[in-house]
Amino acid sequence: MDEKMKAVIDADFFRHITEHERGIKLFLHVMSDLGMVPVMHEFVAQTELKGNTYLQELLKSGSVSVVSYTEYLAQSDKEEYEEYFRTAFERINMYDFPEEENIYSYADQGESLGEIRSLYMAKKMGYLYFMSDDADARTLAKGFFAGRNAVTVKTLYDALIMCKGRDTTLRWKDINPTVTNVMRTRQDRISDLKKIYSEQDAIHK
Repeated sequence: MDEKMKAVIDADFFRHITEHERGIKLFLHVMSDLGMVPVMHEFVAQTELKGNTYLQELLKSGSVSVVSYTEYLAQSDKEEYEEYFRTAFERINMYDFPEEENIYSYADQGESLGEIRSLYMAKKMGYLYFMSDDADARTLAKGFFAGRNAVTVKTLYDALIMCKGRDTTLRWKDINPTVTNVMRTRQDRISDLKKIYSEQDAIHK
């Protein structure tokens, strides 16, 4: 990956990689190692992460850019998008989207709304990666955006494994607070990352 490519960032991935470090340093390091330029759907930035001080810092510096509906959704695409949204919503939530609600402004909690919107945007914009720790993201990607030019979902665990393959300068001490908190229910993943990054620490001593 010599040329930098844009990757869509989901709310849960962003929270996980910043909150336990109490800052943006790890996020920026991972994005740089992976050659990714982070972008975010306007719904995620303005609704799901509204008021997030770390995101505001990144937006102010231009390190993250926000993509609006008008940048990828033409009037001629709206019928296709609205059908996709309702179908994806039903598949993930196991009930119909409320007909009285507006698809573009609907902002309930816990219904994978950011994932549904972000994945469609990624496909329309030609972005290869969607960085998300939400299991529903993989379900949606496989169900709607597989095949040629597929959108690939990567979790924080995946991203840290990828960084190791790119000769990262990150060490176990740098990722320990995040990994041990975010992946506390997946001790196997913590063990994997600790082993990999501790071995790297030994090499660089």
